[in-house]
Amino acid sequence: MNKNGKKNDLETLISLPVRVDTLLLQDRFSNHKSPKKKIFDLKQKGYLQQIMRGQYFNTKSKDIETTAFESVANSLYFPYYVSMEWALQHYGLIMDRVTTITSVTTLPSKEFKTPYAPFSYQHITKKRYPIGYIIKTTNEKESFLIAKPEKALLDYINIKAKNLKIKNDLDIEEFLENDLRLDIQEFMQIVTLEDLQSLLPFYHRNSKEHLLLKWLLHKK
Repeated sequence: MNKNGKKNDLETLISLPVRVDTLLLQDRFSNHKSPKKKIFDLKQKGYLQQIMRGQYFNTKSKDIETTAFESVANSLYFPYYVSMEWALQHYGLIMDRVTTITSVTTLPSKEFKTPYAPFSYQHITKKRYPIGYIIKTTNEKESFLIAKPEKALLDYINIKAKNLKIKNDLDIEEFLENDLRLDIQEFMQIVTLEDLQSLLPFYHRNSKEHLLLKWLLHKK
């Protein structure tokens, strides 16, 4: 803070959330002759990264240090829920390390390369969106939406495994064990019969997802 008791640029940004919009920034920098130019200068310095028109990722926010990756995903693009590889890693179900926070959305697919981490949002049809995810709370201030393990797996197959061909049970086992490197035993302990059955009506009976669900139900 300067001698006049006013916050400098960094102090102001530190006190703001991870995601900020133009109106909030113009309000907080209203003491400047041109708040609009100030925002432009902060972007040039790399303090603000534009997400979309009028929306910015605040790289200096103090909340970055304590906010879960999944909660940041919530602040960048909505509607969304964390799914696919990142969700499966969140549950400790895949061996490979995932570095991109993967989510699904009913909006167009979008990628955000932030200094914090890369975030990927893949489009999913509205029919398959409204089921299979939950709200998780990390502390009194933070919460995020995340797919249950079985929905995260189905989303992965739907979006990422375009070339997967399922002719028999061996194809499913080979994909899960060798390609995705999924801990099937742990997965089967976590998922419930009711959750698996609830997803069946959302997938055509000849689809890869439906075939996988039937295989998982048989395993239960």
